[in-house]
Amino acid sequence: MKSLFLIVSLCFTQLIFAQAPSANFTISDEDLILCEGDCIFVTNNSTGGDLTYLWSFQGATPATFIGQNPGPICFPITSGSTPYAITLVVTNPQGVTSTLTQFVIVNTTPSLNLTLSDTTAGAYVEINDTTINMYQNAYLFAEGTPAGGNLYWYPSGVTSDSIFGCAPCIAGDSLTVTPFFTTNYVVTYSLNGCSVSDTVLVTVDFATQILIVLPNSFSPNGDGENDFFRVLTNVDKDQNFTNNANNGFEEGGAIAEIDMRIYNRYGQMVFRTTNPKEGWDGTFKGKPLNPATYTYILNFRTIDGRSDERSGNVTLFR
Repeated sequence: MKSLFLIVSLCFTQLIFAQAPSANFTISDEDLILCEGDCIFVTNNSTGGDLTYLWSFQGATPATFIGQNPGPICFPITSGSTPYAITLVVTNPQGVTSTLTQFVIVNTTPSLNLTLSDTTAGAYVEINDTTINMYQNAYLFAEGTPAGGNLYWYPSGVTSDSIFGCAPCIAGDSLTVTPFFTTNYVVTYSLNGCSVSDTVLVTVDFATQILIVLPNSFSPNGDGENDFFRVLTNVDKDQNFTNNANNGFEEGGAIAEIDMRIYNRYGQMVFRTTNPKEGWDGTFKGKPLNPATYTYILNFRTIDGRSDERSGNVTLFR
């Protein structure tokens, strides 16, 4: 019986030593190329029974960790030409160890200088005043460091509206803009897979220059002149933001949303629209109304986000 116990113990001991540990882990950033300030996660896939774990992270915070799965590992400083090592040492109860090391490259995150400028004697000169009038130009200048990266502009931060700047950028890039209303311009500079962005706000004196007018009369007689009662603004109806004839007044442009209702003298609503470019032709249910004075109520929102309302009377002539 004693001999049998010794044989079983020996076999069990041999089995434990046969289950040698195997260190293994994966890194969340699969290409193993990072940027300064990036953080990664590691997943421990080691095998071998009841193990202890010792991690070391070169150039990172934390520098070491004891346990199965550490939290985020962050790299605040570039690795330069020498990759940083991530090492895991696993040990079983018998003291048998296994080690695995993987390497990550941490590239320098570039810097970006973005300014609003004016032109003096053909040269860009930085200015502090970021307020311009409608239809006026503003001059933006951006330069990334180190040189040699790619630069793109994004009006209002919309990716689909990207404007190519330069690639490779050696001495920065300039952009002339004519925003119709206050706009944020975002610029992104990328180098070796790392990017940085900055934003400049170009303020447009929109509120004091936009004109919104409703006529006090109209004559829907089919002669092509003043046939509709509609909201008029000093912005082109095709929204190309250029000055126009007819005293600067056309429909559309500056109005993003409207709710215009027109009532007869009995309080009955005879027309309603939510289309900024639609006007009333003087009919109700397809039939021409008699000449009279009607009351309108207008609620609207301009393209710079301001809301307002107007009310008054309009006379229909025939």
